[in-house]
Parts: sequence; C-alpha cells; structure tokens
Amino acid sequence: MVKPDRHSDDKLIVFDVGGVFIELNVERRRAALEAGGLWSPTAQANAGLLRLNMQFRLGQIGEDDYLARASEIYGLTAEQVAQAETALLEGVFTGMVDYARTLKSSHRVVCLSNTQAIHWRHIIETMLGADLFDACYLSHEMGMEKPGEEIYLAVQHREHVLPEQIVFIDDTLENIETSRRLGWHSIHHLDAATTIAAIDEAIADTPPSGTS
Repeated sequence: MVKPDRHSDDKLIVFDVGGVFIELNVERRRAALEAGGLWSPTAQANAGLLRLNMQFRLGQIGEDDYLARASEIYGLTAEQVAQAETALLEGVFTGMVDYARTLKSSHRVVCLSNTQAIHWRHIIETMLGADLFDACYLSHEMGMEKPGEEIYLAVQHREHVLPEQIVFIDDTLENIETSRRLGWHSIHHLDAATTIAAIDEAIADTPPSGTS
C-alpha cells in the first residue's frame, strides 16, 4: 500500500553509496591491513576472513569484537585496523553528492548500502554528512544485504511504495539484476553524467534506453 500522503506516481530515489558517492580503494585497505606481517593467505585463512567480514557487515558481531579478531589475524592494534578500514574510503564524488541534494527538494532520497559500522561512521562524520539522505538502509543494521531480495523488499515495505515508483542506482550489476527482477526502475551506475541523465529521464517517466 502507498501512504495516503504520497501520490502513486511519486518517485523514491534509492542510491547505493560505495562507488556512487564514495570512491573506494580496495588495494589501499589491503596493504594497510597486511602491514602487520602476520596475514597468511591460505584457503582456510581466506575463508575465515570472508566469514568475519560478512558477520561484521551483517551486524552479527559488534565493532569491538571485529577489531579484536582482525587485530589477531593481521598483527595490528585495534586502532591500526580501524585506520586501515577507513583507508578504503578514498574520496567523494562531489558531482553525485550535489545532484542528490538537488533531488531532495522534490523527491524522497534514501540509500541502500552493504556496509559496516566503521565505514559508515567515517562516511557520515567526515565525507557525506548526516543530512544527505532522508533515510539510510544499511546491511549492518538490517542483518541482510544486496543482492538478496529480502533487503530490497524491506526497503519497499518501509517506504510504502510500489515497485514502479522506485528508481534504484547501483554500480554493481548483480545488485541491479535483483532490483530489475522486482520491478524497480534500475540504473547501472558507470559515471556521473550518464547516471544523472538516466535519473532525470526516469523522474520524467521517460524510460532511458538500456536502463530498465
């Protein structure tokens, strides 16, 4: 059901964050984490690390627990691990941020992000600010993540919108494939100019070719 105070043709703009608003540097994070010299990239160690990161990303373990376990794996202090995590977040795509702010004057703008507590705090406190989005749907708070359908459906339910009212932007094709299956107007983000043009067309109810 659509909320009574929202028209059935109102658009909800749903943005991914990493890769869309935030420039990511995976190699810089990796180098900082491995600087302690204890990391041994065996198959068993990789599996354990993937599980640890997933648990933190889904909020199944807290920040202190993650930092303690990661410190042991990498041979770093908890502070060094936290600094290595924020090293992933290299910069801000200001053109996309400025555009999102203009959208808020006439549309509801939210984010849907696979993230974890350290990254998200740094993004909000030092990069984007707390007022860019009308609401934030985050994997570590919701206990689910893209590309699983559950988190998309949770956003749709909480926002009280129909699939055709949603314009979704993400730089990961697998995430876009899920949103398309659910009937969301989906834009695969490659660069700011193309994405902004596609959103403008979607808002005007003129489907851009190759995006939905």
